[in-house]
Amino acid sequence: MGVGKKLVDYHVHSNYSCDGKSTIFGMCRKAVDLKIVEIGFSEHMDFNPQNSCFGFFNYGEYVSEIENARKTFKDQLIVRKGIEIDYQHCFENEIKKWLKDKEFDFTIGSVHYLKNDFISRPLVARKDLKEMYDVYFNEVERSIESGLFDVVGHFDLIGRYISNRRSELNSFNFWEKAKAILEKIVKSNLYLEINSKGLREECRDTMPGRKLIDEFIRNGGKLISLGSDAHSTNEIGNGIDEIQNFLAKYRRHEFKMLFE
Repeated sequence: MGVGKKLVDYHVHSNYSCDGKSTIFGMCRKAVDLKIVEIGFSEHMDFNPQNSCFGFFNYGEYVSEIENARKTFKDQLIVRKGIEIDYQHCFENEIKKWLKDKEFDFTIGSVHYLKNDFISRPLVARKDLKEMYDVYFNEVERSIESGLFDVVGHFDLIGRYISNRRSELNSFNFWEKAKAILEKIVKSNLYLEINSKGLREECRDTMPGRKLIDEFIRNGGKLISLGSDAHSTNEIGNGIDEIQNFLAKYRRHEFKMLFE
C-alpha cells in the first residue's frame, strides 16, 4: 500500500508514563475529535534506576485501562496497547525477563542514554558530537540485534538538539554509520518510526530527519510507523499530516504501515 490520509498515531503517552499529562480516556476522546482512527499507547518502561521514571509504570492497571478504553470507544477508535522500552544493552537481560510474560500489540525500542548520560539539549551542547554518535549508534545497533522490538523509536534523537552544530556532521563518518543502521533496520524487518516531535521544536524536522528517511526508502525500507510522541491531549496527531505529505512524494513506493 502507499501512504493514505488515514490518521493514525502510534506513539502516545498517557499518565501511565511518568511524564504523561492526560488520561487514556482523555487521549482517546481527543483522538476521536481529531478523526484519528487508530491510537497506539506507548508508555515508558525504564530499567535504569537513575531515571526518574524508574518503577513508575504499572502493567496491570495499564492493561485494565486499555480494555476499558476499547469498550468505551469500540465503534469510534481502534486502541492499541504498546510499550516504549528505554533500551540500554546493560539492561537487556532484565528487559527480556520483563517482556516474557507481558502482552503488547507492539513494542518500541528507543535509545535515550549515552552510557549513563540522558540525551538532552544541555548534554549535546557540551559533548563531542562524534563521541556521542559513536555511543548512540552502537546502542541502536544492539537494540536492533536484540530481537526484542517491533519498532525502532525516534532514530537520531541526538539530531533533535544539534540545529546550530549540523555542519559538524560532515567532519566525521555520521552519514555512513547512519546509513548502515538504516540498512540493518531494513534487513531485520523492523518498522522505522517517523516521529513528529521535532516538528514542534527548534529543529523543525522529524526523527529521523527527512534526509535519513529518504536514505531508508532508497535502500528498500518499506516498514514505517507514524507517531507524534504526544504527552498530552493537545499534542495528539501533531505533525502526522506533514509526515504523510512528505511520504506521498514516493508515489511508486509500496509502504507497509504498522498494523496494515
